[in-house]
Amino acid sequence: MISGMFFIYFWNFNILSGSNWNVIHRYWESGGIIHTWKDYTLLLLLTCYIPLWYIGWKKFNKIDWVQIFLWPIIKYNQYIINKYGENSQHIVLKNMGTGGIKIEEEIEIKSKSKTKIETDAEVNRIRAAVSEKINSVKK
Repeated sequence: MISGMFFIYFWNFNILSGSNWNVIHRYWESGGIIHTWKDYTLLLLLTCYIPLWYIGWKKFNKIDWVQIFLWPIIKYNQYIINKYGENSQHIVLKNMGTGGIKIEEEIEIKSKSKTKIETDAEVNRIRAAVSEKINSVKK
């Protein structure tokens, strides 16, 4: 459609009109000679019209129409993000992994109750720290 308007604007030539093609045919048969740059460009564009049309059609089919229709919504969303989310903290989540331990093994290790000896040692350590703190405050 754009190329058709281009031809009509510059050469007053409608590609879909049979009478325009007849004018060119009669001019050529009567010994017409190409003189000006406009004639050369018309001839060049007429010979390139089908390949250019084909390339344009392929590009037209590759257009993502959903992106075109959703363009206003996407632009508005970006505007809101830039307006309100500019100074906000960003959270980055990374998969830290478990160091080669399977999840089932890790759950089993963490769910096991500590032995009495480990628990008593932990409790005694906490009691000693609390009593030290209390004694340091009394002095």
